[in-house]
Amino acid sequence: MRVTICGHAALYIETIDQRILLDPCFADELVGGTLTYYPGRVFNLDKLPDLTAIVVTHGHFDHFHRPTLEQLPRELPVITADEPELLAQLQQMGFADVRVCQPWQAIALGQTHLLPTPSDHEEPEFGLVVRDVTGTFWHMADAEVTVEIGDRLTQAYGAIDLISTKYQPVVRASMGYQHGMGATFDREGVVSWLEAACACNPALIFPYASGLCFNGRHAWFNRYAFPLSAEETVRLLQRRLGSPERATTVRPGDVIELQAGQHPQRHEQAAGFVKAKPSQVLRWQPVDISTLTGLSTPEARRTLQRQLEALLLTGKFVSWLQSIVKHTDTIWAKFPSEQVVWQLVVHAGDGELLNYAIDFRSQDLAVVSGEHPEANFFTHIAGQALAEVMTGEKPGLIFWLAGEVRSYEKVICLRNGRFAAPQWPDIPEDFPSDPLTYYLRHFGAGNIPTEQLETAANSLGSPDDIQILTRLGENAGVISKKVLLAYLAVKEAERLGLNISDAEIQAMSDSFREQFNLQDSQATEQWLKEAGLSLEAYSAVMRDFTAVLKLEQHYTSVIEPWLANHRRVATARYARSHPDSTDNE
Repeated sequence: MRVTICGHAALYIETIDQRILLDPCFADELVGGTLTYYPGRVFNLDKLPDLTAIVVTHGHFDHFHRPTLEQLPRELPVITADEPELLAQLQQMGFADVRVCQPWQAIALGQTHLLPTPSDHEEPEFGLVVRDVTGTFWHMADAEVTVEIGDRLTQAYGAIDLISTKYQPVVRASMGYQHGMGATFDREGVVSWLEAACACNPALIFPYASGLCFNGRHAWFNRYAFPLSAEETVRLLQRRLGSPERATTVRPGDVIELQAGQHPQRHEQAAGFVKAKPSQVLRWQPVDISTLTGLSTPEARRTLQRQLEALLLTGKFVSWLQSIVKHTDTIWAKFPSEQVVWQLVVHAGDGELLNYAIDFRSQDLAVVSGEHPEANFFTHIAGQALAEVMTGEKPGLIFWLAGEVRSYEKVICLRNGRFAAPQWPDIPEDFPSDPLTYYLRHFGAGNIPTEQLETAANSLGSPDDIQILTRLGENAGVISKKVLLAYLAVKEAERLGLNISDAEIQAMSDSFREQFNLQDSQATEQWLKEAGLSLEAYSAVMRDFTAVLKLEQHYTSVIEPWLANHRRVATARYARSHPDSTDNE
């Protein structure tokens, strides 16, 4: 069997006795020039072999292209979906042998066997398994598939030789942008498609059915519509399947050959009737960067670069980051397990970009200059604002307060050997910020002692900590005992010589203010006035909270057995006072 890549969703499949053209489109543009092919391709139809069958998987404009079908012989059998409008148009064009297929109902064409696979989409559509004595090929097409479909194919055929997998969530991403839902997309669909393919234990997979881009005056939309590239999807599949030999990219004109008992072979540009054309590189960048103001002179940009690299590359920032990712109550603790590769992009001015990256999958979390090819979490920062914060001219608060930083991500991770969507918070203000602007907001760009940074990292108050420490309790006696606990914690810290630094107190204050929407200084001042608190009294309470958490960390191993006993007593007390809450089994 030879599978020829024709671009986007079209394929030419040559088996031992059949020559099948699937979802053909010979045009250069679609929808009146709104869309063009990416990668581009050029056809020499005089060299197209004589066909024995046509397959149209469904009626969408990029799969059912009437002008192309009108160039093909009407006596050819057309295998298609049970869609009344599609069937009517095929009959209008004069195709007399139209065969409606149903999922899981096999079709025999001589010695070639076809099996339509189902889709969860509301419109009739199907994927297609093509099988002959040389091997088995599953073309997923546009079908919404699940792992169960992959499992069923494996039960029927064993390991599949070749799979073309759906991978691009273009509808989810573009519709999300159009409906003002932000720079994100639903990861679960992508996970389902890729896992369905991997469930078949394929010898070779290639990402397909996403070979279009917006054209002309609509080209601006490309940066919002296509989150995943074929290249990064291949890297994900290679990691999932454990071998670089089991996933590959393809271009129009490539041919993949199946021979019984051999690994599928990809022959670049081996087709006689279609070839690839050079195309621009598309990049998903779903934020408006036009308002990220840079610096006006090359001298100012070089100064910013030196200051930034002195911070990022000399170790203080990385040491702090290594400390905080070890604590489960910090917002970056999930970055290693979610396999985040963070890309920082500083818009320095006049089109110049300063790029740095951190691979959270590695142990050292080293900052490297340049663009990381596997980056999946991006932060864009305005160069002017960064320079102002680095020099102390303005506070780090301006990054998020005034929109001087934009972050977005497209993380798909491996969890327990399978693809999984990241587990991020649903609330925007709880979504992980980037570590650089957080660092600058809390510590500035000055020369802070390493031990102070590590101590501050170890005492970051989580939202749960803040809620517990600030809760009044069920009666007046609870807050009294909390105050006693705080007093004893402060005194014990003094006795042990545990220094409570200003940086730690500031970190606790920042966590408190973020928890209660008091990030704005005016809002904080107004709240202090309404609460009858002086700044000194408020700072003292933040010191008390810090002392409690610091002592908790210091005595973790000591209090662990006590904690279990106290929990049992509290549980028994609750059960005795709420008898109706127990299960009656």
